[in-house]
Amino acid sequence: MNELETALDDLDGLHEAFRALSDTQRVSTLTSKGKLRKKLRQDLAAGVEAYVSTLISSSRGELEPKRVKKCRAAAARRMPTAMAKQKRLASLVEERRIPNPEVRQDLHQLLSLSLHCRAALAALAPTVDRRAAEALGNKVLVELREATLLYVSTARMADDGGAEQARSAVVEQLKKTESHAGEFVGLAPGSDDDDASLGATLSKDVVDMLHQTSLNWSAPAAQSTAAA
Repeated sequence: MNELETALDDLDGLHEAFRALSDTQRVSTLTSKGKLRKKLRQDLAAGVEAYVSTLISSSRGELEPKRVKKCRAAAARRMPTAMAKQKRLASLVEERRIPNPEVRQDLHQLLSLSLHCRAALAALAPTVDRRAAEALGNKVLVELREATLLYVSTARMADDGGAEQARSAVVEQLKKTESHAGEFVGLAPGSDDDDASLGATLSKDVVDMLHQTSLNWSAPAAQSTAAA
């Protein structure tokens, strides 16, 4: 999904700019003017939240170029000062690049979960009780949105900007969401059959993705505890 990679590029840029503003060793005066730096960081945080929220609201889980444009517009509305200082922020970032592929990979996973859930909900709708499906589906989507926003806020505030602290912050939320997604699967006719409907199959995929993600993200914490 090329549009998802484009969206991740955008989010990478916002995350990196936020982190760069914390580096007072950089030449740019953006890092030395306290009030301006604070305002820019607030803008960038709000921009990420708006971008993510708009992206995971993609109808039927289909991320198209038009949706990416909407994401960018939603983010821009939330960060007027950052947009006005766009060129200076770009120069600040270029002073010393600090890419974070782990955070990007994790965001890819979280965003994909939301998009898959929307696709499953759309596929299930014609075959199940619509009100029940929407109630459960929306609960899962809201929880995934909360987990994603908590992840990005934790990652940008982590001292090392790494993924481990952000993963730890959301893993219990993902486990809870997995149980709700399991209820969602149970609504589908033939969900226990080999010849399950597309909606049932997609819903099971969401549960499997949630389970594997929470399992993988719990592993480092468990290893640290064992080592202690």
